[in-house]
Amino acid sequence: MKGDGTSGGSGGRASGLSVWSWVIYDFSNTIFSISILSYFFPLWFGGEMGAGGNVYNYLAAFSAFMVVLTAPVLGAVADLKQRRRPYLVIFTLLAVAFTAGLGLVGSISGAAAMLVVAAVFFVAAQVAYQSALVFYYALLPGVAAGRGTGRISGYGTGVGYAGAIVALLALTFFVSEQSLFGLTFGGPEAARSTLGPLGGWIDVSGETSSNAFLPTAALFLIFSLPAFFFVPDRVVREPRPVRLAEVYRGVFSTARSMRAYAGLGVFMISTLLYTDAANAAINNMGLYGREVFEMDGSQTRNLLLFSTVFAGVGSVAFGLASDRVGPKKTLVSVLLLWLVSISLAVVATAPWMLFMAGPLVGSALGGTWTVSRAMLLALSPPERVGEFFGIYVLTDKLSAVLGPVVIASVLTALEGYGTLSYRVAIGSLIPIMALGLFLLLRVPDVRPDPKLDATAPEAAAEGTAGPTR
Repeated sequence: MKGDGTSGGSGGRASGLSVWSWVIYDFSNTIFSISILSYFFPLWFGGEMGAGGNVYNYLAAFSAFMVVLTAPVLGAVADLKQRRRPYLVIFTLLAVAFTAGLGLVGSISGAAAMLVVAAVFFVAAQVAYQSALVFYYALLPGVAAGRGTGRISGYGTGVGYAGAIVALLALTFFVSEQSLFGLTFGGPEAARSTLGPLGGWIDVSGETSSNAFLPTAALFLIFSLPAFFFVPDRVVREPRPVRLAEVYRGVFSTARSMRAYAGLGVFMISTLLYTDAANAAINNMGLYGREVFEMDGSQTRNLLLFSTVFAGVGSVAFGLASDRVGPKKTLVSVLLLWLVSISLAVVATAPWMLFMAGPLVGSALGGTWTVSRAMLLALSPPERVGEFFGIYVLTDKLSAVLGPVVIASVLTALEGYGTLSYRVAIGSLIPIMALGLFLLLRVPDVRPDPKLDATAPEAAAEGTAGPTR
């Protein structure tokens, strides 16, 4: 389809509507991420339902492993079919459906059956969510054509962190009466009263984190709709039929083929290391504050909100810096900021010092994802962006499995040493981050060319690139 303005090889500058439709999807998927992956579902499944944190982590590791297996395949499909938006729609709708299902498992008789169904829905929602991201990332070149990948990626990440703030504030209204920065949220009874007949699903028996699941699904769907209709799906070469055996052979050849592109393989290893440390630091921020400084729930939540605000600022600022000085120099600065912030958290002796580290952590987090995406685009040939983004997601998911293992291993080895064990566990992330920085310094200093963003799709479609496998 070349006449609808959403696909084709014209390589023209994307409309403002297309850009902001892509950006707002980052807002929607971050609501899902903070609610289901980071906050409300772990509290409900591991705590309120009594499954335990270990069972939750088994589920998280299993779902991440499933994504590790499927992400490169989905990336290859994005390149072969030359259609990304339909798959974005399908997998997003699946994630929404399974998230809504989590909000309805309370009607199942028997705690054991409820936990089993919830576990299945969680894994399915997580895999669908991560699968949608493969196609979402692969749509970035068409959106950023003539505008700068770092800038557009930065807008997306910044708006995404606004989604995290919305999730923490708005969804809390359905869960419990809370005071956040002096603002009091009414809790489930007030939410049920406000919604009237539509609020019959809200559990008012107490603080129940599962009350957040249906609103999460609704918000995820609503803010995904613009991307479903207005994000351009550009054709960079002739579509090819998808043959499963060939796709899997292509997946195994992708790692070998990265050697043909200077610095790409080293960058992937560097990404594995620094995202490993970044994910582990963020996921353990609340636990670190509680165990080391005895911060209560309100304090840890405020710390997360405080950090998230700066994550949004950092994502936009580092995105603009990436377009101005290049993604490599910018990413080096981001990793140095990570080293400073983690070190400050390790040596902190009072909660206020941790709140000082929070803005640094948030800014570094926002810059990490923004500039990493721009760096990958700079290193990847345009006709293989989807495939290498699949490997990028795989690398990110591997780090999601490995990071918790590092933290857990240190805590187990130093069991009985009190708060020292947590300080050492967080401190163990410093050499991992430093090694990632060392490898990044070996990657060529390249940047996405705005002119190339606009013309590469046509060049690829005209046959400048042969078969990718």
